[in-house]
Amino acid sequence: MIYIKLILVALMWGGTFIATRMAAQVFGSFTGATFRYIFALLFLIPMVWLQNRRAFNIDKKQFKQLLVLGITGIFGYSYFFFNGLRLVEVSHGALIVSLNPVLVLIMTSVRDKKKIEPVKIVGMLLSLIGLSIVISRGNPTDILNGFSWGDAFMLGCPVCWAFYTFYAGDALKTTTPMQASTWATLLGCCLLAIFTPFETFPNQIDPLVWIAIAYLGICGTVLGFVWYYEGIQKIGAVKTSVFNNLIPVFAMVLSVLVLGEKIETYALAGSVLVIGGVFLINKF
Repeated sequence: MIYIKLILVALMWGGTFIATRMAAQVFGSFTGATFRYIFALLFLIPMVWLQNRRAFNIDKKQFKQLLVLGITGIFGYSYFFFNGLRLVEVSHGALIVSLNPVLVLIMTSVRDKKKIEPVKIVGMLLSLIGLSIVISRGNPTDILNGFSWGDAFMLGCPVCWAFYTFYAGDALKTTTPMQASTWATLLGCCLLAIFTPFETFPNQIDPLVWIAIAYLGICGTVLGFVWYYEGIQKIGAVKTSVFNNLIPVFAMVLSVLVLGEKIETYALAGSVLVIGGVFLINKF
C-alpha cells in the first residue's frame, strides 16, 4: 500500500508544478507559499488533533528537528520553487528538481561513511550530464551562457529537499508522520508569513489561481507530505526518494495537457539521462 501512496504522491507533486506556475504569475513567492500552507494547516491541525491531542506537546530536541524540516522543506523549498517556476517552464524546472535522489545519496554516504558503488557513480554522472543538457538548453559546451536565474532558483529546490529528506529520518524516530508534517508546515508557514507584507498583493485574482493554491495546500501538502513521511518511516529515505523519479514525468505530461507547453527535444534527451541515472542509483 505504501508504494501506491508514493506513486500518488509523485502524481500530486507533478501537479504542484502546474499549480505553482499558475500562482507564481500572480502572487509573490512568500505570499503564494503562505496561502498554500494556510490551506494545508486548515486540514492538518484538526487531523493531527483528532489523531493525538498530545501531538502539539514536544520537547526542545523535537522542536529543533522539526524546525529544520520547516526551514528546508517548507520555507526554503517554497521560496525557490515559486521564484523558479515564475521564470522557467514546468518541463524544464521539473527535470532540475529531479536531481534530489542524487543529493540524498551523497549526503547519506557521507553520514554513514560508506563508499558510493561504481554503478551509482555512473548513475550520478548520467544525471549530471542530463542536467547540464537541460540547463544549457541542449548545448552543454555553452552551459554558462545558458544558465539563468530561473535555473538557479530551481537548483535550490533539490538542495533544500535533500536536506529535508535527510533530516526527516531523525525527526520521525520520535514523532508520527502526521505530527512531523503538521509541525514542519506550521513552522515553515510562520517563517514565510514574516516576509509576506513586503510583497505587493494583486488587485484582482482569477478563481483558478485560488483553486491552484488550494490544490497545493490539500494535495501537494496534506496528502503528499504525510504519505512521503510514511514512506521514509517504512522503507527509508533513499528508497522513498526513488519515487521522485516519476515527478518530472508526471509534470511534463501535465504541462502539455493543462498548460499546452511544448516539450523541447533537449528536455526529452535530458530527461532520459537524468531519470536513467537516478534509476541506476536506486536499483543497485
